[in-house]
Amino acid sequence: MIAENYFSDDADLKLIFDRLVDWSAVVPAYEGAEFFEHKQYAESGDERFALAPGSVEEALELYSSTLEALGEFWGKEVSQHSNELDKAGVSYGGDGKVNFDPQAIRLYETFRDTGLMPYAIPREAGGLGLPASMWAFYSMVMSRGDVSFCMTVNLLNLAQIVGRYGTPEQIERFAAPAAAGETLFAMALTEPDYGSDLSNVRTTATKQEDGSYVLNGTKRFITQGCGLGPYPSIMLTLARTGQPGARGLSTFLVNSKDVNVAGLEKKMGIHASPTCEIVFENTPGELIGTEGQGLTKFTIGMTNFMRLGCAAGGAGAGAGSLQESLKYAREREQFGKQIQEIPIVGEMLDTLRRETNAMRLFALETAYAVDKSQPEQIRLEKSGKTDREIRKNEDIRAWLSLSALFTSLSKYYCSEKGVECASIAVQIHGGAGYTEDYDVSRFFRDSRINTIYEGTSQLHIGIASGAIVAGMAADGFLRRYFESVWQEIDAQAPDFLRDMKAMLDEALPLYRDIPGGLRERYAQALVDLTARYMCSLLYERALVRLEQSGGAPDHWESDARAFQLDSAAQVGACLYRIRHATAARPAFEKKAAAAAG
Repeated sequence: MIAENYFSDDADLKLIFDRLVDWSAVVPAYEGAEFFEHKQYAESGDERFALAPGSVEEALELYSSTLEALGEFWGKEVSQHSNELDKAGVSYGGDGKVNFDPQAIRLYETFRDTGLMPYAIPREAGGLGLPASMWAFYSMVMSRGDVSFCMTVNLLNLAQIVGRYGTPEQIERFAAPAAAGETLFAMALTEPDYGSDLSNVRTTATKQEDGSYVLNGTKRFITQGCGLGPYPSIMLTLARTGQPGARGLSTFLVNSKDVNVAGLEKKMGIHASPTCEIVFENTPGELIGTEGQGLTKFTIGMTNFMRLGCAAGGAGAGAGSLQESLKYAREREQFGKQIQEIPIVGEMLDTLRRETNAMRLFALETAYAVDKSQPEQIRLEKSGKTDREIRKNEDIRAWLSLSALFTSLSKYYCSEKGVECASIAVQIHGGAGYTEDYDVSRFFRDSRINTIYEGTSQLHIGIASGAIVAGMAADGFLRRYFESVWQEIDAQAPDFLRDMKAMLDEALPLYRDIPGGLRERYAQALVDLTARYMCSLLYERALVRLEQSGGAPDHWESDARAFQLDSAAQVGACLYRIRHATAARPAFEKKAAAAAG
């Protein structure tokens, strides 16, 4: 793989950080207008808050320096070992022990020692406490370097859930060791018979006379459920404590040392990441929060954090595919010239660049919505406010609705596009790309998981389609959001964008009128239409902001127009499907009748 700084040597990613993220809005939203933790450090001298910024300028200096260091480590250290770690993989010893390549443990320990690992863990627990916009940048950089190790680091940062909802004592016993790299974290949600259908989880947690709990059951597809070598994982485990359904589920903190690892999955990709089957047999677990909140609060918090990582991971796959393909296309000659000079190959390279930047913009807009809602929500929670009281704040409620939709929509869209980009990269490499001699074959295998974990693409199509219909009501949160973007771009918006806006407005009532059972079959058309329209809007807004801050690099305008042209064509195809959905109704009704009788 290319050895360079995966942040500062990536001109477009650096440009996005420097000129396109609205840090003047993100930093006060995250740190608080009064920069509370900076003041706390000044008053207490608590070293955990030593890096808390006291101004937007200090925050940007902190954010930039951490990304510079991150890009250096992942681009010149982690990426250079990705191939050997993929080939070494992990193995199951048959006695419940999982064996790791020593290089994997060395990389973990070296990265831990940089102090960059606990990027999302709150400062209260010893973490860096960075905003969601930085979570996205971190995942973009790390997923380009190595998807397996990126998953390890992102999962460790689930300790933020304990920082948010745990007691002070739980923060010290569970979140602080993770921030120090002494333990990892994992999610133990999925069961052999229940993947996305978590409301039917069967693992039980039984309360003992002394108030403690023991868990019994089996979990499957648990990434990092075995820890990493000498470092155990704390598993955020979903288990049933009460009635059937979602309200009977609770979340527990379980140490991987106390469970039986029954085996490892043999996977298509992410070979260096252990995917475990975990068996609980009277295993001790510690309740976090209160009973009954496991699915409705904690699981949503966990999965939304990881889904943002998936969206940014799609952009990371795109960046890796682009840079490795550029290198190959400059070196490979056919018909007496570099293959980058062949027009169709040049178009493939341009497609990789514009799709990658579209994913970056979408992932960062998702993170922006999180930053505009979650930090203040957490501050109000810790002050004793109830969810109902918090949602009376119209601004928080609107951004929470947007962040919920964007998290699902960007996870779906970017994970699918990341696979497409990896596929294009393989094609650019030709027969060599289909071998293991080049890294793009691993990109393709590794990126494929992104469309499956943290909710399959099909699950997110269902979530997003319902939110789009509700959000595009006359005064809906999504319609108001789109209108706010239009206020920024209207003076220069091209016809492509105006056509897409009209097509979305036409599609919505048509989609609502499709009969219920049939409507679900056309949900993807509505979701794809909305995602391409949104990315096109974000591209146009990027052009406006670049022009206002010194001008846009030449390729940004040409890429934006090409992306919008592609999008308008795709949006038109989606509208056509929705417009003529009822043409399939007779065949659908015949099939449904046959199934029923």
